[in-house]
Formats: sequence, structure tokens, C-alpha cells
Amino acid sequence: MNRLTLTVSHDCRLSGAPPELLAALRKKLTLVNPKYRDAVRYARWIGKNLKKELHFYSLDGQDILFPRGFGNQAVLLCRQAGLEVEIIDRRRQLAPIELAFAGSLRPYQDKACSAMLSREFGVLEAATGSGKTVMAAAIIAGRRQPALILIHTKELLYQWQERLRHFLGLEPGLIGDGAYGVQEVTVGLIHTVKKHLSELPARFGHIIVDECHRTPSSMFTDIIKEFDCRYMLGLTATPMRRDGLTELIHWYIGDPVHRVAQKDLDRHGAVMKPCVLFRPTSFTFAYRRNYQDLLSALTANPGRNELIAADICSEVQTKAGTALVVSDRISHCETLCRLLAERGLQPLLLTGRVGGEERSDIVRRVQQGEVRVLVATIQLIGEGFDCPGLTSLFLCTPIKFEGRLTQVIGRILRPALGKEPRVYDYVDPVGVLKASARTRRQIYDLTLCA
Repeated sequence: MNRLTLTVSHDCRLSGAPPELLAALRKKLTLVNPKYRDAVRYARWIGKNLKKELHFYSLDGQDILFPRGFGNQAVLLCRQAGLEVEIIDRRRQLAPIELAFAGSLRPYQDKACSAMLSREFGVLEAATGSGKTVMAAAIIAGRRQPALILIHTKELLYQWQERLRHFLGLEPGLIGDGAYGVQEVTVGLIHTVKKHLSELPARFGHIIVDECHRTPSSMFTDIIKEFDCRYMLGLTATPMRRDGLTELIHWYIGDPVHRVAQKDLDRHGAVMKPCVLFRPTSFTFAYRRNYQDLLSALTANPGRNELIAADICSEVQTKAGTALVVSDRISHCETLCRLLAERGLQPLLLTGRVGGEERSDIVRRVQQGEVRVLVATIQLIGEGFDCPGLTSLFLCTPIKFEGRLTQVIGRILRPALGKEPRVYDYVDPVGVLKASARTRRQIYDLTLCA
């Protein structure tokens, strides 16, 4: 019987594989390029440089190298071929550090932490509102290894800083937003971490990737594959990707290990149930598979925008708390802000055009209950925005993808005294938009409002 060696470090190197096994591994590690697929589907120009397939392996002589999260699948393929594999573990494990978790865990959180600590690397899928940062802090303490948390926004940088202070009783290091300080537990903005890959991998034995469904982006993969630490934890509420690259999350970070479902949160009162109000509009459009043109017309439609503005005013006048108004378009957010200001409200605007300091100040004011209306792009509000005072949500552009919808709605479901969360869902009489509305209704019925 042939004997192979699998060397595990920052990646996996399989040596001694026969041609048939190499072919099977190469096939498994090849995915259709979603950009190519979409270009063909929508009859767009492909060009010379757009590859039909994406390969997540490289060859070095007779060896094949691939992301280490794929290691378990590779070993299984070897055994199915009747081949034994000797595993050579060269992952980095540093001297233990003293960490103490100062929080308390709900039963479903304790179960999740135990499951993750039983495995050296893998993904924790936890519904919005489950307390991913709390669980991560407990896992960091349990690992007793210097840890680096990878995040992708400044808001998450400072949110993690505050949570680690509270739950681990330490001052974490910060990498990003002008700071570069490495401590036993450090939070790093990926764009800044990428500039320091020559020195950072040697400092950490544990990597935590927040919002790890972003892993397939080259920015994340370029960073993750440089770390040879023994332990890796991926955190996400939405492990599915619309582009078809979901497998990459697990190839780079590890298998799905545990799932905290919405029903677990409901059972323990960790999140609230929203009341969904479907609001029909009179917007019409001759749709011919030109979705961006449709969205431009929809966001510029005066009657539809007046309806939204009137609903927001009515909600704010009759309910306490902060109304969250979201759209996919910055220009739409700006239009809604203007209409609300004309009605005597003082909305705050949070988009990618808002500078870092002003953005942080807006988040602080919302968290302190000083804001009645926050208008924001979905991209900024979808991940890592934690303000219990948000009480109502206005979905001003259509959402169809379940993960995105549950993330955005999750912003208003944090429990608070006297809170009655409400979702305003605008349904437009255009075929493709009515289909999106039906999908959302199914998601509400099956998960959020069941």
C-alpha cells in the first residue's frame, strides 16, 4: 500500500500522490468562476482575462498544495483510494498565556463554545443576536494562545476592543485606523494586517475571522494563508454566499463545527420577534433583465419615496426608539434624508462617504439613544452594527438573499424594555420585485416571525 505524507502548516502539502488521486484533488479544488458564469448568463463581454475556472491548488513537482481547511477532505479522498496518509503537523503553537473569561454564557452559547474548543479549527455559524463576540471571547480564553481577531471595518475594530475589555479584562492591541500595537489579544483591520504579514504570523497561535463569509475575497485569503497557527475560528451568521464560493469559507478556515439557530435564541429570549408591515407601492417599470436600471428608477420614484417618508414620520411620532432606514443606494439615502428634513425630522446619514471620525460619532450617538432616525446603506449596517435602541426598520430597496435579510433585520431584534420591533417592507408591482417580496415573506414566516 502506498504511503503519502500530508504536511500541515500555513497550507497543506500532499506528497507522493499517484496521478489518479492528483486528478481527483485538482477537480475538487476547481470551481466555476462566478464572474465568468454571470457574464455568460447575462450576455456580457467576457474579454481575454476572465477565467472560466478558479483553481485553489498549486503544483510543486509531484506535490500538490492547497488550503489547509481542505485537509480533512483530502485525507478522506486518500483513504477512499486505499492510501494511508502520514500527517506531519508543523502548525504554530506558542507558550500558553493566562486569560480569564469574565462573562456568563447562555446554555446555547456554552454548548457552542464547548463544540468549538473540541476542534482545532472550524466555523461557528451563529444567528444574528446570538452573541458571537461573547462566545469568541470565551473560546479565546479557553485556547490560552495569543490571538488575532481579523475584522474588515473600523466599527468592528472598536466594537471588539470594547467587548474584549469587558469579557477578558484586558486592553487588546489594535492594528488599523492609524494604530499598530500588538498585544496577547489583538484586533486587526485586514487592510492594515496585510501590510505587516512579514512579522505578524510568528506572534499568534490563534486566529479568529469575524464575518468569515467574506473569506472568499482575495483580501481575506491572501492574509489567512500566511498564518500557520494551530487554532483558527471562523464566525458568521450567514455561511452561504450568493456567488457560489461558499466552499472556500471551509477550505480556508475549516469545516462547519456548530450552528446556533434562530430557534435557540427564541427559546432563551435572546432576540425579539418583529411585526412585519407590508406596504404596497404604485411604482411600475418595464423590466427587461436590466436590474440596475430598475433600481435607479425605483429609488428615484417620487411617489414611492413620499410614501416611505410619511411612514417614517408616523412611526417616529407614535413610537419611542430609533428608526433604521436602509437602502442599497447612497443617492437614495440622501434623497430620503432630504424628504425627512423637510418634514421637520433630523435624520443622521451613514454611508461610505461619511468619514471615519464622523461615522464613529454617529454610531456613538445612536447607541446612546440621541438619534430618532438613522438612514444608512445596507452595506454599512449589515454586519457588526450593534445598537439595542433600534426599534423599527424600513427596507427601502428590495432584498432577496436570506442571509442579508436576516442580518439587517437582526439589527432591531436586540431585547430592550418596552420595545416592539417593526419592519416596513415595501412591495412593488413589478414581476421581479414581487418575486423578491414572496421570498422575503417566506423567510419571515419560516424563521423570523414563526
